[in-house]
Amino acid sequence: MTKKKKKANLQAQQKMYAAQHKKQYMERLRAFCSIIGNGESLFELLPDYMSNTIYDMRGVTLKFKIVKDAKITKRFVKIMYSHIEQEMKNKYIDLMIQGINGQVNLVDYYQILLPLATVLLSPTSIFKGKEKFDNFCEKTDDRYVNYIKMTVNIIYNACYAYCDLSKRSLYTFTYESYQSSRGKNIYGPYYQIITLGTWLLDIRYVNIHGDRRPVIQTGEIRHNKNVSSLQPTTVPLKRLHVKDPSGSKKIPIYIQQHAVDRTIQRACYIMPGNVPSLIHKTFTNKNRIIKEKDKYLVECYDNDIKIGYFVGRLIDGIFVILTFLLITHSSTPEGRKLAELTGLQKEDMAFLAIDDLKTLINSDIATNYQIRKLFIDAGCESILQMNCDLHRGDYEWLRDETKLNSELSKLIAEYIQLGANDEDYFENE
Repeated sequence: MTKKKKKANLQAQQKMYAAQHKKQYMERLRAFCSIIGNGESLFELLPDYMSNTIYDMRGVTLKFKIVKDAKITKRFVKIMYSHIEQEMKNKYIDLMIQGINGQVNLVDYYQILLPLATVLLSPTSIFKGKEKFDNFCEKTDDRYVNYIKMTVNIIYNACYAYCDLSKRSLYTFTYESYQSSRGKNIYGPYYQIITLGTWLLDIRYVNIHGDRRPVIQTGEIRHNKNVSSLQPTTVPLKRLHVKDPSGSKKIPIYIQQHAVDRTIQRACYIMPGNVPSLIHKTFTNKNRIIKEKDKYLVECYDNDIKIGYFVGRLIDGIFVILTFLLITHSSTPEGRKLAELTGLQKEDMAFLAIDDLKTLINSDIATNYQIRKLFIDAGCESILQMNCDLHRGDYEWLRDETKLNSELSKLIAEYIQLGANDEDYFENE
C-alpha cells in the first residue's frame, strides 16, 4: 500500500512539473508572438491544437555521442555540454522580419521559433489571421541556415578551447539537426546530435640536449561539410635560411611538452587549448624568423600584439619548438637590448620578474616616463600596450590585486641607480 502511494505521488509530481513546464513554454511562445506581431498579440490567433503541436515539436537542446574508441570521459562531455549550452544562450540570431528589429538567442530559436515556423508552413495549417505570420515565415530557411552556421562555430570553438597537446590529440566533431518522425505525416521534436571524437597526433622521439624526448605534431583541425580533418602546421625551408633547390619544400612543426608548459606559464593568459592555434597562426602568418647559430627565434603575435618568441631547432628533418620566451626575456633581441640599456643582468631581470607577464602588465611602468622610454627603446612597447589594455578592461582576467599598481618602475630605477645624472639620455634621445 505504501509503495502504491509513493508511486501515485511520484506520478502526480511528474504531471505537475510537466504542466508547469508547458505553462512556462506557452508564456515564452506568447512573448515571441508579440515580437513577431510588432506588439500585436498574435498568440491568441493560434488554435489550441496548433499551439499544442508546437509544444510537442519543441527542439531538444543538445545530445552527445562519442566516437567508438575515443578516450573522452563523461565528465568532459558534461563540461562541453555546459560550455556549449551557455554559449548558445549568449549568442543571438536575427529574426529577419521586415520592419522589426529583433533578435533571439539560439536556445529560444531552436525550442520555440523553429517549431512555430514549421507548424505555420504546414499545408494543413489553416486558421483565421494566419497571414499576420507571413513576414515571419518568409525567411524561415535563411534563419535555419544561420542557426546551423552559428551552432557549428560554437562547437568548433569549444573543441579548440578544451584541447590539450599533453593528451596528444585534438577534438573532432560532427553535428546533426533533424526533426523526428512519429509516423506518416506525424512529426515530433527537433533533435541535435553532437558526436565527439579525437584526432591522434603524430609522436616522434628526438635528441634534445642529449636526451631522447617525445615531441608532438602541431596543426589545426578544419571542419568542412561536417568532416573534420587536420591541417598540419609546416614551415618552408627557405624561411629557415636553408638551401632548397625546389624553393617550395615545407617541413612539419613539432613541439615538446616543456614548450607548451612555458607558453602557458610565461604568456599567462594563453590557455592550453589556445596553444595549437597560436602556433598555427604564428607560422601561417609568416612572422619573422631570426636565426641564431643552430636555433631559431620565431616572432609570436596575438591580437597584433607581439608577446614573445617560439624558440626552435631543426632536428631529424622536422622543426621542433623547444620553448617559449616572453619578449622581455634576457635571451630575446628585445631582452638583450633592455639589459644593454639598463645594465641589468639575467639574474637581475629574473629577480625583478621582468620576464613575468602578469607582473609587467599589472605594474606602473607605463606611467613612469623614464622606465617607459627604456622599454620602448628596447622594442618592448607591446608590453606597455597590454599594460594600458588591462586598465581599459581588455585583459581583465589578468588583473592581480596583489600586483596591481606595483611600483616596479621605482624598483627598476633603484636597482639600476637611475637618478638626476641620467636626465640627458632621456632629453637628447
